[in-house]
Amino acid sequence: MDASADKPLVFVDRVSKRFGVTQALDDVSVSFMPGEVHALMGENGAGKSTLGKVIAGLHRQDSGTVSIEGHALRPGSLDDAYSRGVRIVHQELAQCPNLSVAENLCLHDLPVGAFGLVDRRAMNDRAARLVHMIEPGVDVTRPLGSLSPGWRQICQIAAALEDRSGGNGHSGAATGRPRVIVFDEPTSSLSIAEVERLLRIVRDLASRGLTVIYVSHRMGEIFSCCDRVSVLRDGKYVATSTIRDIDEATLVEQMIGRRIEAHSARKASRPEAAGTDPDAQPAPALRVRGVTSPGKLESVSLEVRAGEVVGIGGLVGAGRSEVLDAIFGLDPEASGQVEVCGTRIAPKDPRASIRAGIGYVPEDRKIQGLFFQLGIDENIVAPVLGLIAHPSGVRRRSAEAALVDERMRAFQVKAAGPGHPPGSLSGGNQQKLLLARWMGKKTRVLLLDEPTRGIDVGTKAEIYRIVRQAAADGLAVLLVSSEMPELLLLSDRILVMSDGRVSGELQGPDMTQANILRLATIEHGAAVATPHA
Repeated sequence: MDASADKPLVFVDRVSKRFGVTQALDDVSVSFMPGEVHALMGENGAGKSTLGKVIAGLHRQDSGTVSIEGHALRPGSLDDAYSRGVRIVHQELAQCPNLSVAENLCLHDLPVGAFGLVDRRAMNDRAARLVHMIEPGVDVTRPLGSLSPGWRQICQIAAALEDRSGGNGHSGAATGRPRVIVFDEPTSSLSIAEVERLLRIVRDLASRGLTVIYVSHRMGEIFSCCDRVSVLRDGKYVATSTIRDIDEATLVEQMIGRRIEAHSARKASRPEAAGTDPDAQPAPALRVRGVTSPGKLESVSLEVRAGEVVGIGGLVGAGRSEVLDAIFGLDPEASGQVEVCGTRIAPKDPRASIRAGIGYVPEDRKIQGLFFQLGIDENIVAPVLGLIAHPSGVRRRSAEAALVDERMRAFQVKAAGPGHPPGSLSGGNQQKLLLARWMGKKTRVLLLDEPTRGIDVGTKAEIYRIVRQAAADGLAVLLVSSEMPELLLLSDRILVMSDGRVSGELQGPDMTQANILRLATIEHGAAVATPHA
């Protein structure tokens, strides 16, 4: 690496940005070196994504400057940032799934041949050059929507790597080669294997001399991939550290301003949990027998006892979320038996599941979970309106208000008022709102699908506490998580799925990341030896 590598490539000097009454960035100064992966961390609302977007020219700062090798970028100028080599890879995939990979990559500047028609050969060649720099296995003629989120993310990264300074493009724009790439929560919707592939790509980009600014909540990614980390809290700069000189506890303390008590594994804190004499354990609160759904699930059976957290591990597409959908009655094609506390519930009927005491926090709170056109109060009472209404069906507003007040206080949902819409809440408070909806006094079984996705480390600790308290209060918890440390931390037992089947069960000392991955990658029909039947 040349001598210029000793000098910052990107320098953020006293940048501030306000959105209405919210001070998103407050006098932030930080620098980024060439050839490094530099993490930006902080709780939701800390300002890390805002800072990335200011650097990329998507937001215009109110004061301060962003410089690339001493050149001050025009505030809020996407063109100026782009011409100096700044790119951004967004968390949400802003793509056209009905078009091919090549069409998506060249949509801004389609090559034109004779008679003004699109030159598809040139388009495919240009797209292949870009994608195959980082992943040779992508077929650029396929519809983008047919690819998994991980492959689509790779295509978005490839688009950011295009170098149009040497005339590769056809518009004649004088744009520079990529030198800085901002990744904004790039792994939030990826599987374990896809995350590993993405992290390899990120390290490879840095090895080529690019500056990678990496925004993420996931501690494992930061410590395995990044060289330095800068922390923001409430819009203010806190500290920059080299990864080898900081531990997770110190990093968390910098992010939230206090130290979070270390969590011990549930199996250590609950000696009466899984692994004791089966005859001494209570009857299952949830019993699932032979649940099948064409193309999704094949004869899935499981049991969860009151006071127990059973985790479901596996890769994306293994059938984890599909199991929860089938149990709750959301899959119209599912068959099999579901019992709650010994009583069989009607299949394919979510209302019957709710009456039986099943609560379900789905994977995507925005699409599947919350009613954003209603208030916070209406979201909380939605599943139990019929249970707390007068026998005549007339709503009991006083009972509803009391329930809403009790749930908001118990789950520490921070809001301006119960009548405000969920969209006014942070991501973490939206997730706590979903938990508040489903964890009522009549809940016996709690289904959780990725309960901490897209939330900061402080709120994640709160949700861990809520899950543990739910089990301590006697609920049977069935938990799906793509974060293996989370799965290992919260679960008494872990069921691993592969290809729509339960490929194995892990308990006690057998609960390791290596064993989860081994069972998750077992081929369909392979024999599996599990520690406990």
